[in-house]
Amino acid sequence: MMNVFVRMTFVCGLLSLAHYTAMAQTQPPACSLLQKPSLHVLMVGARTGCPLSAIIQVTTIQTLTDGTHIQKNFKALVYRDSLGRIRYETYAPTETVPNLIEISDPVEGFAYFVLPQKSAIAYRHKLGQPPTNAKVGAQDQHTPTPDPSIATETLGSQQLEGLLATGTRTTRTTPAGAEGNDRALTTVRETWSSSDVGVTLLEKTADPRNGDSEMRMTNLEQTEQEATLFQVSADYTIQDQ
Repeated sequence: MMNVFVRMTFVCGLLSLAHYTAMAQTQPPACSLLQKPSLHVLMVGARTGCPLSAIIQVTTIQTLTDGTHIQKNFKALVYRDSLGRIRYETYAPTETVPNLIEISDPVEGFAYFVLPQKSAIAYRHKLGQPPTNAKVGAQDQHTPTPDPSIATETLGSQQLEGLLATGTRTTRTTPAGAEGNDRALTTVRETWSSSDVGVTLLEKTADPRNGDSEMRMTNLEQTEQEATLFQVSADYTIQDQ
C-alpha cells in the first residue's frame, strides 16, 4: 500500500513539474526598462523583452478667430523588438513613402534619422552623447517670468488594445503676462498608458494656442519584429553628427 502511495505522489510531482515548465515556456518575457541610453519615440518607451508593432493615428484641429476649423491627419508606424530597438515612421495622409524614419538602436549605441523623400542620407549620432550646440545650457539673460502651475489627477483605468491603461489628466495654467498673454492660458492633456508594456495608447491635448490634438495607438500586436527594420538600408550614406 505504501509503495502505491509513493508511486502516486511521484507521478503527481512529475505532472506538476511538467505543468509548471509548460507555463514558464508560454509566459511572455519580462518587459523591463532599458538601462542603456536610448530614445523615447512618440508614445513608445525603451523596453526590453516586449516586442510590438502598432499604428499611431494623429489628428489635430485648429479653430481660427473667424470660426474656421483646420483639421490635419497623419499616421505613424512604430516597431520595437525584444532588444529594445525602436523604429518610427511618419506618413502624410496620401503618401505611401514615409517622410521620416527614426531608429533607436541601443545595442549598437546609435540613433538614425532618415528623410526618404529628400535625400539618401542617414544622419547618425551616438546615444547618450551630450549636445554639442554651444547655446545649449547657456544662462537665460531675460527677465524671469512666472512659472506655470500644474495640477494632475488620475482617471482610473480602462482596456485599450487589449491592455489595461491608466488615465491621467494634467492641467497646466500659464499666468497672465508670462508669455505676453493678457489672461491666464490653460492647457489640458489626458493620457492613457500601460506601464506593463511601456506605451501610451491614447493622448488628448486641448491647447488654446495650438488647438486640439489626439494621438491614438491602434492595431497593436505584441510579436517579435524583423531585425532588418532596425538597420539602415544599404542604399543610404551614413553621415555622423
